[in-house]
Amino acid sequence: MTERMSAKQYREQFVEPLAVDRARLTLTAMPPSANGLRKSFIKEGKVFSVKSDEYSGWRKAAVSEIQSQGAGRIVGPYFLFVTAQRHWRSKRARDIDNILKPISDALVKAGIVEDDCLAEWVSARWADDLGGHAVVIDVEVCS
Repeated sequence: MTERMSAKQYREQFVEPLAVDRARLTLTAMPPSANGLRKSFIKEGKVFSVKSDEYSGWRKAAVSEIQSQGAGRIVGPYFLFVTAQRHWRSKRARDIDNILKPISDALVKAGIVEDDCLAEWVSARWADDLGGHAVVIDVEVCS
């Protein structure tokens, strides 16, 4: 005879990601630059700002990709290490710090971290070969 699982046990085992000390995630698409995350327009004399279509599309895909990796969640303050593929599908020069904001937003939306204000240390670097990935993200609990 099998025991019946409570709703809490079911959520913990199958729905809510487990708390972990570290997680490694990969993304197959480079985030848009922080300079292009929002677009502004004037309507009836008022300035409005909304997420750009490019950013909205990238974030939706990134959140899905992150969640599919089943990495668990980081609870509390954390370290964030981002490694990005140099010249990803373009020879145009990019500023590495401009990809940090969209990545942090996607980590929050995917449930990997509670809030990006809990990042104690953020590090970013370029790499020449990430094996086909655009970005590799390492998140660790502060010790």
